[in-house]
Amino acid sequence: KWQLANSFTPQKPGIIHELMTGHLPITPEPRELARRSTLSSTGCYVNTVIESGRVRFRQLTSEDVDFVLAITSDPDWLYFIGDRGVKEPDEAKQYINTSSSSFSQQGFGLWVVESDVVEGDSRIGLCGFLHRSFLDCPDLGYAFLPHGRGQGLALEAVTLALRWAAKSGLNSQISAICRCDNTRSLHLLEKAGFTAMGKFFQRDVPTHQFFLTTISPE
Repeated sequence: KWQLANSFTPQKPGIIHELMTGHLPITPEPRELARRSTLSSTGCYVNTVIESGRVRFRQLTSEDVDFVLAITSDPDWLYFIGDRGVKEPDEAKQYINTSSSSFSQQGFGLWVVESDVVEGDSRIGLCGFLHRSFLDCPDLGYAFLPHGRGQGLALEAVTLALRWAAKSGLNSQISAICRCDNTRSLHLLEKAGFTAMGKFFQRDVPTHQFFLTTISPE
């Protein structure tokens, strides 16, 4: 069970609002979000695409099995996030189904991040929000493959996700949890406007830094 090394108690209602004030600085400033949707055979719009600047989001589909296997076996994923037991195509399909369920049940989840400015596969990573039972706000999550790193695309993706949250009225607070030795990710969160609130400790698990940011509805 996670323990946070300060006075913050994740289960206590309203405490996040008491701890955080201010507004999210959007850097760099994205252009107006554009949305494109695919019309299904039932007449419902599915897999909405959200895009801004050099990146765009869409939900995982059954055609992303190879991508899921690649990103969940990436050395940085295994080191900083952990082994999620996704080794075979069927396990990747289950990961995709779980992601779809998050959008239908929670109203948010992890999107595929795509960009046309990279060489090769346009699918460069995952970014979005996770529901964690010990938190009363959505938790930011992201991971990028090597060809999507070092170009500022991760920051653009995080900025886009937070901008979507503000426009969607998702929640006035967003959290993020990051291993203390993940220097690049710690810097990214600071650039995106997050504030370090304390450290999470769990037996046999590396120490993690806990972050919060406040966003205002657009």
